Amino acid sequence: MTDCNKGNALCGSRISTEYIDDLVEKICQTYSDGNGVNHSEGNNLPRESEILAILRDLFEIVFPGFGEREPQSLNNLRYSVGEIVSRCYHELRDVIFRSFRYNCDIFTKPGCDCQREAEEAALYLLSSLPEIRVRMKLDIQAAFDGDPAAKTLDEIVLSYPGIKAITIQRIAHRLYEKKVPLIPRMLGEYAHRITGIDIHPGARLGRGIFIDHGTGVVIGETAEIGSGVKIYQGVTLGALSFPKDACGKIIKGNKRHPTIEDNVTIYAGATILGAVTVGHDAIIGGNVWITDNVEPGTKISISPPQLTISRPNPKNAVSSWDLLPGAMKQEMLDSAEAVLAKSIRVKKNETTLLIYDRTTVNIAHAFMEAAEKLGLLLTPRMIGITARNGADPDAETIEMMMHHNVVIGATGNSLTHCAAMTRARKNGTRGCTLPGITDDIFARAMKVEPEQLHADGNKWIACFPDRHHKVRVVTKLGTDIEFEVGLVPYKNDDAMYSDAGNVGNIPAGEAYGVPNPGTANGKIVVDASIGSFPWTEGDSPCTVMVKNGSACEFEGERGKALEKMLASVGEKGFILAEFGIGTNPFLKISGNLLEDEKVKGTIHLAFGNSRGMGGDNDAPVHIDCMVRNPDVYVDGRKVMEEGNWRI
Repeated sequence: MTDCNKGNALCGSRISTEYIDDLVEKICQTYSDGNGVNHSEGNNLPRESEILAILRDLFEIVFPGFGEREPQSLNNLRYSVGEIVSRCYHELRDVIFRSFRYNCDIFTKPGCDCQREAEEAALYLLSSLPEIRVRMKLDIQAAFDGDPAAKTLDEIVLSYPGIKAITIQRIAHRLYEKKVPLIPRMLGEYAHRITGIDIHPGARLGRGIFIDHGTGVVIGETAEIGSGVKIYQGVTLGALSFPKDACGKIIKGNKRHPTIEDNVTIYAGATILGAVTVGHDAIIGGNVWITDNVEPGTKISISPPQLTISRPNPKNAVSSWDLLPGAMKQEMLDSAEAVLAKSIRVKKNETTLLIYDRTTVNIAHAFMEAAEKLGLLLTPRMIGITARNGADPDAETIEMMMHHNVVIGATGNSLTHCAAMTRARKNGTRGCTLPGITDDIFARAMKVEPEQLHADGNKWIACFPDRHHKVRVVTKLGTDIEFEVGLVPYKNDDAMYSDAGNVGNIPAGEAYGVPNPGTANGKIVVDASIGSFPWTEGDSPCTVMVKNGSACEFEGERGKALEKMLASVGEKGFILAEFGIGTNPFLKISGNLLEDEKVKGTIHLAFGNSRGMGGDNDAPVHIDCMVRNPDVYVDGRKVMEEGNWRI
């Protein structure tokens, strides 16, 4: 026989009776401390199991045929709905009554008619079901319209967590409006538990709301959301701060969450805090943080982070930058610093996007080191080589261009006149492009001060003060072409790119404009670089005939290659788009168009896109053709003789 001593918890394999009595006494003592956990005298609180049973019945009314009940024929549907409504009323009235009674006990509210208030609240919710169903049909349609992966409306009802969370919130909100204690929050937290979406029952939702994916969405008590709003996962519509009274306690009941007007889209991870208003048709980008009002139609976003991948290098490997002579590296660093500080005048609170490709790695390295020295925020973006001069980069790079103060395009093919750069400029982006830049050219790119280029370029702009001026270009090799200029004001590429929307070349040094459409006629003998095609001293010239503003005949090997390139984009590729005059005395003919077209004493004529210069020809190509040692006449007056200026 086992000896069970007093005070021992175990008596053999059993727990002792004395130990149980003592433990029970200690536990029961905690029930009498008045801290709201001793609801043991009767059925005082609503039970979650009861509320969820009622919720399942309400879902059968809102979404008939989608729940656990047997399918009903249309003839029996009226009877089935009536049965559910009757049962829900009695069950709702009972749990709501207990909630009101609890509230009266806790807050000492004598004279409350909890029974009457419970009946009114239950009837109010049930009478709201037709409107809830109408709104849910609009929410489902919004999800179908907004999600390309959605195949049917039924799929959305059965599987989309956002629809379930919104439905439960719309039901809970009706009880919240009648000031029912406990139950609205219990419904809201149940929805949070099963969907990952936390919508306070006090939030006011409009029609046609779509919460896509939804995990992590938080919508606070006093938030107001208009119709047609689309919200992605991880969005927070929260409070910024809580006002307190003289005793330091939070003052409850004030408006403290955002108001989202109609047709707003809020992308993943966005946080909007405080009693601010986001105006209708605004677009809030992912991961932004907003604590101020947003005007209607505004688009707010942040630049995507730059992914940096570090791969292991072979032992003792060196980069092409490391192999450059010290003097060359210093000259390139000086040029990069001058571009950032003197030309674009980048401020420390601005963001700069550096676009480069495998042909310009050393130039990119120089810019990155210069930016670090100057304390500037620079994001490098290496891209693949684009299809041609004037072609857009990849879609992600295009998007990044729209969200930086400054864009630098150091690439093999030109981004100067591409559609993406034109849109970025209209958006206020400034910067420079360096198409086809080489280490050697970049080292001498900033030898001339921008002020000198500005003054020399303005001499040419003064030659074209109004809308119609006749220009003639003649050379000893046979160039003889006439056209008018002036409809589009001439521009000065002077390396002064500090104004919003101003983008030009580095190295700089040209005055350029768009010939008046349809006015050009004659012959161009190209005796130096053609954009996109290699050229070295001694190569044969090629000929381009122009009629009524468009190239019509091509001769020579490079001429035929040019014709093929322009034809690849259609008739717009053949239109004469530019007449430019080189103004930089420190550059030389090198076979690289970027440098060649800036050399003082040369002119160039380009075909294709003129949109980037203020013209109206929107073509995905812009090809410059160099002419050396020309005579240039403006309205019959010779202003250049064999490359020497006479102005």
